[in-house]
Amino acid sequence: MSIRRNTMWGSGVFIAILLSGCGTTPSTSKDHVSDRPQDESGVVKSLQKQIRERDKRIEELESQLKALKLIDQDLEERRKSSRPPATLMPIK
Repeated sequence: MSIRRNTMWGSGVFIAILLSGCGTTPSTSKDHVSDRPQDESGVVKSLQKQIRERDKRIEELESQLKALKLIDQDLEERRKSSRPPATLMPIK
C-alpha cells in the first residue's frame, strides 16, 4: 500500500511540475470576455427600443379607443333623442 501511495504522490508531483513548466493554464481569452458585455448591452438596448416602441403603440391604440368610445356615446345619444316617445297619442 505504501508503494502505491508513493507512486500516486510522485505522479501528482510530476503532473504539477509538468504544468508549471507550461506556464499558466490558458483561461478564457479576454477578447471573448470583453465582447460579451458589449453584445449583451446591444441586446439590452435593442430590447429597450422595442419596449419603447410597444409602449408608444399602446398609447396610440388607447387614444384611438377613447375616441371611438366618444363617437359611440355620441351616436347613442343621437339615436335616443331622434326616436319619438312611445307614449305619444296619434294626431286626429
